[in-house]
Amino acid sequence: MSDTIPPNPTFDGEYVASLHRLLAEGRRDKLAQRLADLHPSDIADLLDEFRPEEQAVLWSVLEPAAAADVLMELDAETREDLMDSVRPEQLRATLAELEPDEAADVIGELEPKEAAEALAGLEDRQEIEELLEYPPHTAGGLMTTDFVLLPRTATIREAIELARRASETTYRHDLYVVDEASRLIGRLPLDRLVFSKPDTPVGDVLETDVHSVPVDMDREQVAEVVRRYDLLAVPVVALKSNAVKGIITVDDVLDAADEEAAEDMYRMVGAARDPLHTPIWRRAIARLPWLLITLVPGFLVGQIIRWLGYQTPQETVLLLFLPVMIEMAGNVSLQSSTVMVRGIAMGEVRLHRTGMMLAHELGVAALVGLPCGLVSGAVGYVFFDHHIGFAVVVAFSMLCGILSAATTGTLVPLACCRVGVDPALASGPFVTSLNDITGTLIYLGLGARLLYFFD
Repeated sequence: MSDTIPPNPTFDGEYVASLHRLLAEGRRDKLAQRLADLHPSDIADLLDEFRPEEQAVLWSVLEPAAAADVLMELDAETREDLMDSVRPEQLRATLAELEPDEAADVIGELEPKEAAEALAGLEDRQEIEELLEYPPHTAGGLMTTDFVLLPRTATIREAIELARRASETTYRHDLYVVDEASRLIGRLPLDRLVFSKPDTPVGDVLETDVHSVPVDMDREQVAEVVRRYDLLAVPVVALKSNAVKGIITVDDVLDAADEEAAEDMYRMVGAARDPLHTPIWRRAIARLPWLLITLVPGFLVGQIIRWLGYQTPQETVLLLFLPVMIEMAGNVSLQSSTVMVRGIAMGEVRLHRTGMMLAHELGVAALVGLPCGLVSGAVGYVFFDHHIGFAVVVAFSMLCGILSAATTGTLVPLACCRVGVDPALASGPFVTSLNDITGTLIYLGLGARLLYFFD
């Protein structure tokens, strides 16, 4: 039986172990052979199984074209680490294999000095520099200049010749037609190019019903134009002159729409953009303001209990702060579970890295739990007869509850994935129920004992 590569080698422990052995033995030729038949997206996933220095070695054994494809499949954090590890000439050789818009995306992530070194000697340097002038979230930042532009005086024979001379990566499903001032006047679909007579002027067969977008349009609006009119590509035009500057293909639109959807989802729960690849302190800063704001309704519920006349003795006064504890635990677990569910859905979360992901979430929880606990303790001290013991109980219980909620929000989606249950459907009920139980046990169980200690 022949030695075949498994469909998903990144999830095959034996396959990964064999690559580790080859790396340890320094057998670059064998590594190149093992990786040669893999799809770039599979190689990108595979690199997540290795340390940064090992990733650089694996990437370096690839052919330049394959290395370029893999580079574009990597997440931003891994790509940044990789580019820091490779030699400038190796990076330039890889960038030379990319389309101008892809090269601009990569170079835009580099420091100015590194970007200048990467640009030096590139054949498409001028086009790349022009693309780098546009903000990444605009149509200009998404567009590529790799397409075919025709003067309206050209014939079908000349149009075919221009399309033939274009590179393999050039978009040729539609050829765009401009007038003498480079203003967009129509498009020539591939089928009309093939079936029209060679001497027919392009202007006689072009389609004038063509949709375009300005260079400064937000990428969300670009995605809406492509969706509304079912376009495979949309030309990008200058604001005043209407001259064609580039085109945006549907695959770039889908990537941008997915990023926008992820940002909106994370923003809804107060999480950082791309939280799986964001430093812990940045993630804490992104979450903390919203968590502090949501403390207020919880305090209000406790005050409502007092206003209704439920004056409790000291041992049970803790009940007045129970709503804010449970609410805060729910908010923290919602943030953690959203990050996990999204990461699982996008293939960014690996089950074998559960410990690392849990440690990161607990780090974030500790950074947001400390100020939330201090604020809660201060409120308890002010509103409950300046009782220092009660303030400490509330503050410490809040911190423990937040840490517990982060643990639950992280592990429950991963457990659902492990047993084959859709985490998007099952995580919410499980996380909510566990938070109610653990939050109550931590707060009331711990609080009652601490109060006895202080008294």
